[in-house]
Amino acid sequence: MSKALQKSAIALAIGLTFSSSAFAQSNMAVINQESSTEDGNNVYVEQGGFLNWAYADQIGNGNDTYLLQLDQLQTAEAYVMGNFNTISAEQTGFFNKLEADVIGNENELTGIQAGDSNEATIYFLGSAGTGYLEQIGSYNIASADTAGDSNFASISQLGDNNWSQFQITGSGNEFDSYQEGTLNESGFFDASGSDNLFFSEQIGDDNVGGVVGASGDLNSIGIQQFGSTNTFIAQNLAGNENYVDVYQDGTNNEFLVQPIQGDNNEVAVDQVGDANVVEAPYGMVGNQNTVYTHQNGVNNYAVFSTEGDRHVIEVKQRGDNNIAVAESYGEYNTVYIQSTGDDNFNAVALLGSDNNSRSQQIGNSNTAEIVIAGDDNEIDSFQDGNENTLLAYSYAGGTTSNNDLQSEQTGDINLIDTIIGGNDNLLAFSQEGNNNVIAGTDGSFIVGGSGNDVDIQQVGNSNVVNGAQLSDGNVMSVYQQGDYNVATVVQY
Repeated sequence: MSKALQKSAIALAIGLTFSSSAFAQSNMAVINQESSTEDGNNVYVEQGGFLNWAYADQIGNGNDTYLLQLDQLQTAEAYVMGNFNTISAEQTGFFNKLEADVIGNENELTGIQAGDSNEATIYFLGSAGTGYLEQIGSYNIASADTAGDSNFASISQLGDNNWSQFQITGSGNEFDSYQEGTLNESGFFDASGSDNLFFSEQIGDDNVGGVVGASGDLNSIGIQQFGSTNTFIAQNLAGNENYVDVYQDGTNNEFLVQPIQGDNNEVAVDQVGDANVVEAPYGMVGNQNTVYTHQNGVNNYAVFSTEGDRHVIEVKQRGDNNIAVAESYGEYNTVYIQSTGDDNFNAVALLGSDNNSRSQQIGNSNTAEIVIAGDDNEIDSFQDGNENTLLAYSYAGGTTSNNDLQSEQTGDINLIDTIIGGNDNLLAFSQEGNNNVIAGTDGSFIVGGSGNDVDIQQVGNSNVVNGAQLSDGNVMSVYQQGDYNVATVVQY
């Protein structure tokens, strides 16, 4: 401790001694300093008891403020304007409130509160500043607001029903949030700038973490949630080359996005557990964005949509009774859905041209639905198991041309049903197993337009092929191997 700090501490200690004798644990300390000296000002406040209040206001360079209050119902405030400032505050007890404002460069803020119903706010304007807040207890509130570049802020909360938030204007900043308990919330709000990093880790149940209102480029958002019924929310994100990485481990967790706007953005979602949800019906708007979604468990649900060109959507589910839906609006997009398990449902919608889609299901009683609206799309469907169904048709009964639909089913009692309207489409169906059916005439399997090519291959017993191909210049090839097969080909 410097000599100046020692002198101020001794003077303050004497003053507090007389104050405590007169008022019996109702302590109050007010310090206001303004200096233009070379070394600046130092403040040290320490109060014991309850119903304490301390205030320090410093203007100058090289300021050092330290506040310590013990027991309950305490309030500590510090305002510093200048450069090279350090504020440290430590409170133990209930109903504490701490506020620290710093305007200047290279500032460091530290606040520690232990008890219930604490509230802390730190704000610093400038660059290369550092702020730490730690709260232990329930119903705590912590806020870190910065304006500038290359700042770092960290908030740690242990307990239930806590809230932490970060607000930023600037670039190259980093924000870390750690919460352990239930019913906690942590968010990144109204941020603007580029190359910022926000990372949040939540351990417990019923927690919420997310980003609401952020604009800029090259920003990274990472969320890890361990527990059940946790939620990640992302709303009104805009910018380019941003990265969102969310990991949820537990049951009944949710990932909600609405929407992300910009180009070359990437979203990665990994959920481990049962009954988890990925819901992004207005997911990404822009060009060349990438989505990776992975769910491991049963009864999970995922829907993701992109609008624009050259997107990549990949959804993988491992478990039973899962639902995966991917919609792509635009051109040159790629959609890949994979399900491993029984009774799963895959749906792919391609609304545009020159898109590529692949649906893969391994297990029994799965259903794959493919909807096409546009031209020059390539669709592949693979199902391995028994009693699987493929439904492929043009969107709203419309026409589509120059599309390539390839479907392969391996197993018994599988069904392919399709209605494709348009010209110069290529359909190839392959079934290997027993009692498989490719419907037709009155049961769909209608290919309309001219110059279409349909190729059907069945290997197994008791297979049935019906069909109808409309318009002129069509080609249909049917191959069946096994006994009791029926093939009906109708071409007009």
